[in-house]
Amino acid sequence: MIGVDIVDIARIRAAVEKHGTRFLEKVFTEKEIGYAEPKKRAEETFAGRFAAKEAFMKASGGRLPWRDIEIDHEKGRPFITFHGKRYDGVSISHERAYAVAVVVFDEASASTSGDNGQSGSNDQ
Repeated sequence: MIGVDIVDIARIRAAVEKHGTRFLEKVFTEKEIGYAEPKKRAEETFAGRFAAKEAFMKASGGRLPWRDIEIDHEKGRPFITFHGKRYDGVSISHERAYAVAVVVFDEASASTSGDNGQSGSNDQ
């Protein structure tokens, strides 16, 4: 299954400015917020993770609770944890205006949390 999403970074910036922590805590886990907030351009990181969550939902075939999908990274490669399973087929990229993410997986490629599973991809 494949999911792709692109996010206007200004849209995420506006949501944070308007709703503050209420928006962040609705969409992102504590770990994701802790990772992104100290960054110089945190909105780019939040937008990339938002796009990855949307792409994961598209690949999964439906809406899922935002905070059940956690984007993390290991050795510079992003991966998704969802209900104790790790999904490594994740790529996130961003530039000043947009963030994009692609998620590719099949259920057989998911590994239990903590297991390295298969190799992932690039940024964040």
